[in-house]
Amino acid sequence: MIISSRKNQIVARSRGLINDKKLREKENLMALEGEKLCAEALRAGLKAEYALFSEEAEKKFPETVKSLSEICPTYTVTEEVYSYISGQKTPQGIFLAAKLLDKSENLDRIIEKEKIILLDGIQDPGNLGTIIRTAEAFGIGGVILSSGCADPYSPKALRASMGSALRLTPFCAEDNFLGALARLKNSGFALYAAMLDKSAKKLGEFPFPKKTALIIGNEGHGISESAAEQCEKLYIPIHTAESLNAAAAAAILCYEMSRKR
Repeated sequence: MIISSRKNQIVARSRGLINDKKLREKENLMALEGEKLCAEALRAGLKAEYALFSEEAEKKFPETVKSLSEICPTYTVTEEVYSYISGQKTPQGIFLAAKLLDKSENLDRIIEKEKIILLDGIQDPGNLGTIIRTAEAFGIGGVILSSGCADPYSPKALRASMGSALRLTPFCAEDNFLGALARLKNSGFALYAAMLDKSAKKLGEFPFPKKTALIIGNEGHGISESAAEQCEKLYIPIHTAESLNAAAAAAILCYEMSRKR
């Protein structure tokens, strides 16, 4: 049966999961859209709750549709109904509701890595997802988020991460961000804070230690004072622009951290 009503219960639930963080948390589900992201979820071994396809998507992505149909209940909707559900301008017509990853990702496991980034108050989900994707691309071993960060499992953040958030699962430090910094310092990490301060160390003029943790701050206000006090400050030398977008700065910093000197 093809669902053609916006008032259908599964349609309302799917739209709610896309748009309402509280509903996602209540049901312990994440909402994934698009063929690539749903395929990544399958490869990551996420536990699927249900999937929903548009009529056109069933024809266009038969392998992914078949794979999802084998592991969870599936529903078919009209193109009009899928457009109503989706938050995208040109949706691909594939939706998957899957169990949330464990947000209590073990900090002990992350500390075993050599390069870590910490995000302090990154509020834009697109920036957050892009930074996680960049971190994975440059071999960063872990990502730690403060309580002021956007939800890494929101639909926009997941799309921006292109599946990286399903592999490089971030540790959400919640209200113990300073505690996480202390754990890193006690574990032998050199702590750096990226700041607009020309009295700080200049990126590119020194090698990062083997064990390095670096904080990238909020798009407008930068790194909180309490966190910056725990770190050595560094800055990215730029010419005439006032500052860099958080995601652009993160790309430069992750590249420098990954360089072998």
